[in-house]
Amino acid sequence: MARSVSRKALESPRPDGAHLVKPERLQVVLEAIRDAGERGITKEGLSRKLGGVAMRTVDRAVQLLEEQGARFGKAREGRPAIIHFTLEKAPDWDSRITPHARVALEVALMALEGTATELWFDQLEGLRTLADSHLSSRDRDLFRALQEHVSVRGGADDQQALDTKMLTQVLLALGHPEGPRELELTYAAASTGRTSARTVVPFTLTHDVFSGGAFLLAWDLAKQEPRHFRLARIEEAKALTRRGLIPDKRPLEQARELQIGGWFRLAPPMQIQVRVSGTNWPQALLDAPPALPGVAVRKEKGGTVLLGFQATELSGPTRFILQFGAEAEVLEPKTLRAHMAATLKGMAAKYR
Repeated sequence: MARSVSRKALESPRPDGAHLVKPERLQVVLEAIRDAGERGITKEGLSRKLGGVAMRTVDRAVQLLEEQGARFGKAREGRPAIIHFTLEKAPDWDSRITPHARVALEVALMALEGTATELWFDQLEGLRTLADSHLSSRDRDLFRALQEHVSVRGGADDQQALDTKMLTQVLLALGHPEGPRELELTYAAASTGRTSARTVVPFTLTHDVFSGGAFLLAWDLAKQEPRHFRLARIEEAKALTRRGLIPDKRPLEQARELQIGGWFRLAPPMQIQVRVSGTNWPQALLDAPPALPGVAVRKEKGGTVLLGFQATELSGPTRFILQFGAEAEVLEPKTLRAHMAATLKGMAAKYR
């Protein structure tokens, strides 16, 4: 959020009439030049933003902002030459990041925190290109610094690029200002590859590092239940005008909070306890507990750790626990312990 501008900060030290420019007008001029991005804005454009004031008022506003630390690019175009103002440096009292930069940063943070997958990097690059035309020099410097000092590794690299048209329709239905709209999907099943038409109400975009996937969590209107749709398998999407009605959001909220690797069931959560031993795993879990639902890691005597978390389905926890090999033992619940035993028995049979 932008800081409020103090009267003292906006007072001009000059006695030549520049102090007659109201602080509100200075803010309008600054925002208009900032929002123009690399395209710039002319004096006539600034005059219109100020409600049709005289050109000398625009000149005074620009001059006063420069005296307070702003620096503007002044490119001359056309014949006769017309000056286009761009923002290179904001005045000393301004610490605002543009709305475009803020959106881009929020999406980048979501991707970095939630996925650790390269699936979103093309999307972020496209957003950065779009935002770059609206950013001041300071904003671009911020992006360069982030690019130099942020590195994401691990997860999975989904080789199938997301269809921009599809993603746009999903976002339009999900982010409608008056509430989510119904969304028509053409979806390819993972097991058979066959496509089917679905009408859903979008609820949340979820990103799962364990499966390296981005999913749409939605209410399936035909089945009247939550469903996860992997974005890469949505072949077509169309946002409808009908408002999406979800009779009960609690199952969707549970699916969002308790899914692991895209797996969930509409059932009370299981409390899972796993003892992990070995040379490196216990300390690694203590240093960086996995982002599992309700996770807790407790050090035990003898160098082992007790890993606890919640799940509603067996496949997600099984996939996660198998990475520890013989250094993990499921203690609770008995259903997961039996499932792990059967899974390991089947694996061992392949190596006889």
